[in-house]
Amino acid sequence: MREIKVVWHKIPDTDCTLSAIIMADYLTKKWYKANPYIQWKLNKETEFVLSKLWVETPEIATNFPAWTNVCLTDHNEEFQTLDNLDELNVEYVVDHHKINFSCPNPLYMRFEPICSTCSITYKMYKEAGFEISPKIADLMLTWILSDSLMFRSATTTKEDTIIAEKLFEISNIENMEEYAMEMFNAKSDLWDISVEDLIKYDYKVFETNWKKIWIWTLETTNPDYALWRKEEIINWLKEIKEKDGLTFIMLSVVDIIKEKNTTIILEEDSSVIGKVFNTKVESNLADLWNRLSRKKQVMPQLTEYFSK
Repeated sequence: MREIKVVWHKIPDTDCTLSAIIMADYLTKKWYKANPYIQWKLNKETEFVLSKLWVETPEIATNFPAWTNVCLTDHNEEFQTLDNLDELNVEYVVDHHKINFSCPNPLYMRFEPICSTCSITYKMYKEAGFEISPKIADLMLTWILSDSLMFRSATTTKEDTIIAEKLFEISNIENMEEYAMEMFNAKSDLWDISVEDLIKYDYKVFETNWKKIWIWTLETTNPDYALWRKEEIINWLKEIKEKDGLTFIMLSVVDIIKEKNTTIILEEDSSVIGKVFNTKVESNLADLWNRLSRKKQVMPQLTEYFSK
């Protein structure tokens, strides 16, 4: 039996965490000895989900011995993955982000432009003729609800909603909306965490035209918590920007209930936000209205701007 390690991206959120757990189950059904791993500690939403669904927290690992077989889920870019990926044997990549991946060996790659990688794995189970148990349905449905913000995100497709309804029929979850709000409230319980952990909850890095851009997103039912700590956050953003030699940095505080994006921005980057999104910046805050999806409503516009 071939052994394979299933890994998600460096800062684990609920969708990427569950993607690795589910892919490990899928690969086990394919006669692998598969185990999921995380690369950093879990956020509170994911801790809540794993506890509620009685799922064990995977082990943390940021590298493996050379030639270890690995499967990457919910990511494919080098900055997001294992420290020594070039020494490993990548056998699977399953993702829904843009492709920025190369490998010297043939491998299985599955990319689809839908909201949740879970919708892809659901289709993989069906195509392979594998049964989806109530336990796996719980995980898959949770994954879609988290990634789509209960279907509020602009990345949500009709296919995601159809798959979610099919999973709901199998799962043990009694009320999707109530369950989603429990998750979002757990994610928003941030009173005891440091500002450093707060801004590292969910970030993406991209490079274009030799410029390095960092975009943080904090999805919450209580945006005031982050906004009250604005000055602390600004100091951290300044420190990170200088330390990592960034061209641009921002933190979007997304109110899940009101579907509103309030972005914390450094004064020196205010003109960029103003030009790209046609908005004003006052006291280091920019109103980006209902831009809930970083992947679809923020990153493409900034990429276009900085690529010129």
